[in-house]
Amino acid sequence: MDDGYQIFKKDAGLIHSEYPGLKLETDEKTGAPLLFGIIDLQSEKGSLIDSYLLKIVSIPEYPSRFPHVFETAGRIPKNIDWHVYPSDGHFCISSIPEEILICRKGINLDDFIEDHIKPFLFNQKYREDNGLFLKERPHGHEGTIEFFTEIFKTDDLMTIAKSLYFIKQRKEPNRVNQCFCGSGKKYRKCHRQAFQTLSAFTNQELDLFIKMVLKYGFSQKPFL
Repeated sequence: MDDGYQIFKKDAGLIHSEYPGLKLETDEKTGAPLLFGIIDLQSEKGSLIDSYLLKIVSIPEYPSRFPHVFETAGRIPKNIDWHVYPSDGHFCISSIPEEILICRKGINLDDFIEDHIKPFLFNQKYREDNGLFLKERPHGHEGTIEFFTEIFKTDDLMTIAKSLYFIKQRKEPNRVNQCFCGSGKKYRKCHRQAFQTLSAFTNQELDLFIKMVLKYGFSQKPFL
């Protein structure tokens, strides 16, 4: 069995008392371990707001990537506008680069449920009640582009692509040098935080993001 599956099963055993509504099972088709059952949403005072029936399925890459999460009662539409992939119905919880950076810092099932699944479900609940999401990043590749425009503080996609390529060279500027983005500002006052954050990506990941940014820049259309 893949190491990721073993780690998932170990994590699942550690959270049993905290989430008694979730039971460890095995996917009959793939053999992947999964958690199946109910997750409650509670107010700050501990009162029950709502409950969702979920399936949290390990992937071999766990914990380097998020498990796949499915709502199994047919309550949340399998529609990308609801941040659910229509191809198989698992949640689109974050953009790809954000997910990778979160996992690189280290995740476990307890943190994943509290920091990612529950906020996702609270947002779904808010949309059910109010017709719109309270906090929303675009889904899929558009969300990836938005992530980079926020971290580089520019919507100039060519500047973003060039900056990602510079980061790939792994040569951090001196703090008083001019920033690699071409702004004319000193590095320490410009994109030092972006360089240090995004240096956590592998060269292969940076190459992928550069291609995504350039493709989006040429098309100016959402990736589907």
